[in-house]
Amino acid sequence: MPDWTQHDLHPHMQVYSADNQNLGHIAEVYPDSFLVRKGFFFHKDRYIPYSAIKAVENDRVELSMTADEAEQKEWEKRPNYEEHEGDPLQLFYDRGHGVSDPFDEENPNRT
Repeated sequence: MPDWTQHDLHPHMQVYSADNQNLGHIAEVYPDSFLVRKGFFFHKDRYIPYSAIKAVENDRVELSMTADEAEQKEWEKRPNYEEHEGDPLQLFYDRGHGVSDPFDEENPNRT
């Protein structure tokens, strides 16, 4: 269980990868993720899920993945769980957010 909560996150906190690359700062905080705007590192806005956070200390968020791994994730769009609950197309997208797809009978735990 993490030693931080959503309430510990706030705009302007710096976000770092596991290999100590500065990925930018938090622009918005949501119930399931936070937004890092496009900039020097990311060429598109990224909605980073809380499951990718390794640690939160002072004004710094450290991810559990390298900068290259974070760049490869499909996090350009925030998951819309409220309006697309159970929608297979939304679940397909959510695989990039570590959400399992219950409609995938061959590999239901694939993320």
